[in-house]
Amino acid sequence: MSESKKVKSKSLSDETKVKHAIDFIEELSWLLDSKRNLKLSDIPSILRQQLSPASSAENVANKYASPNPNIHYLIGVLPRLFQDKELFPKNEDIASFAKDVLGLEMKRVEKRSKYELIGMVVCECNDLDDSKLEDMVSALSVATGSSEKISRFAAERKATGFSWNETIRKLAQ
Repeated sequence: MSESKKVKSKSLSDETKVKHAIDFIEELSWLLDSKRNLKLSDIPSILRQQLSPASSAENVANKYASPNPNIHYLIGVLPRLFQDKELFPKNEDIASFAKDVLGLEMKRVEKRSKYELIGMVVCECNDLDDSKLEDMVSALSVATGSSEKISRFAAERKATGFSWNETIRKLAQ
């Protein structure tokens, strides 16, 4: 190949490279203009947060907004409460609570396991009217907030003339 052809092919390739660079800069500027709300300096920290395992769980939890927070609170707190052997030593105690406090009628209590009853109550909570539960959820959140209150709850349960509703409301004050 002659020297003039080498120079010409080299200059053509340089010219092509310059054209590609111009196109790239032009397209990059369009892209940056279209994303004015995003600061480039924020991108590294956003990406680092996404790598954190805790942040992915937080992101999922933060995106979920319960359509019925009172019922979802009960679904979370009742299993823990029902597993307390001082408060609910027998299946009948769970059935009594479900009837008196939540208005749920439990059948064949003596033939069911404790976990089956807990599961039934939790599933039935999903169908309860939230407006009736607001006071109950407020009271339960206070009454189950500490181990001292749960112990007082258990002591009240053993008293004569015990009422689940009264006891929960009294402990919530």
